[in-house]
Order: sequence, then C-alpha cells, then structure tokens
Amino acid sequence: MKNYRNTLHKLKKNISQIYRGKRGERFTKHYKFQQRKSGEKFWKTPFYILMGLLLVVAGVLISIPPIGVPGFILTLLGLSLLVSRLRIVAVLLDKGEVTFHRVIRYCKGKLNYYLKK
Repeated sequence: MKNYRNTLHKLKKNISQIYRGKRGERFTKHYKFQQRKSGEKFWKTPFYILMGLLLVVAGVLISIPPIGVPGFILTLLGLSLLVSRLRIVAVLLDKGEVTFHRVIRYCKGKLNYYLKK
C-alpha cells in the first residue's frame, strides 16, 4: 500500500510540474527534470521508450472506433513516457503546443470578425 501511495505522489508531482510550466517550455523542462534523476538502471530508458510507443499505438488503434476516450487517455500516457525519455519528443510537443494555440487564436479572431459583420 505504501508503494502505491508513493507512485501516486510521484505521478501527481509530475502532472503538476507539467501543468504549471510555461507554454512552449513545459515538456522540455519536464524532460530535463527527469534526466537529472541519478542512479537509474540502464534498462529503464529503453523500457520506457518501448512502453510509450506501445501505449501511443494502442491508443491510436482504440481511438479509431467510436469509443475514443480510452484511446485518447492511453495516447497521453504513452506521450508522457516518451517525453520523459526523448528530448526530441519534448521539443516537438512544445512547438506543437505553441502552434496549436496560434491556430486557435487565429480561428477565434476570424470567427469574431465574421460574427460582427
């Protein structure tokens, strides 16, 4: 039971760290935080990468039918594992987040413009 609580505490800490991060930097900061941990076993990084890829693929496959939500959750879990181990994934997600917010801001501006006409 103690190990379960410890795992939940670590998960909560990781999620709050990503949530509080600045837009465009949060995933890279999370990657750097994870890399600062010392004393990890040599097999953990390839294991996390493999599990992350499997979760992303499973999430995408489950999202194809109308069910969707469990697949989305699995995809997010897989991406979080990949972000913690691969810098390129962290950088791509940061750039994607900034681009996504730019597109949303542009669409809101256009929508407001056409609604005022």
